[in-house]
Amino acid sequence: MNKNNLEVLKEFNKAIKMGEDSYSLVIEKVKDESFKNLLYKQSNRYEQFLNNIKSDFDELNEKPTDTPLQQKIMGWTSINLNTLKDSSNSHISEMLIQGAQMGIIECNKLINTYPDINYSLKSSIKNFLNLQEDVIYELTPYLKK
Repeated sequence: MNKNNLEVLKEFNKAIKMGEDSYSLVIEKVKDESFKNLLYKQSNRYEQFLNNIKSDFDELNEKPTDTPLQQKIMGWTSINLNTLKDSSNSHISEMLIQGAQMGIIECNKLINTYPDINYSLKSSIKNFLNLQEDVIYELTPYLKK
């Protein structure tokens, strides 16, 4: 794997980890069991991506980094403040959809900035883009005024 592949792999890991961290924080705010089950299903798909790219790190004798503590605290604070007044399915869906949209943007930037990354990594990123689109599609029916 060349230098660009490692750099992209690290950035890709951050994007997945950020999404997975968000799910672990919002799921505890959800009271509706069917909605909570949907979020667990989506969260598990993020975890699968993290497990899959771990082998790429292993091949390079590298370790994926965890989300920095400061970023975790900021995420925790933001989610808690955002759900303090409104922890409805609609509001949580909106937050997760916005996160998925940010994930789509980040992944497209990686692919466009580093067109020479290896096929396997590019394929993983494209599959993650599909997950982001699925998340948006699955959560959109929960949006309400």
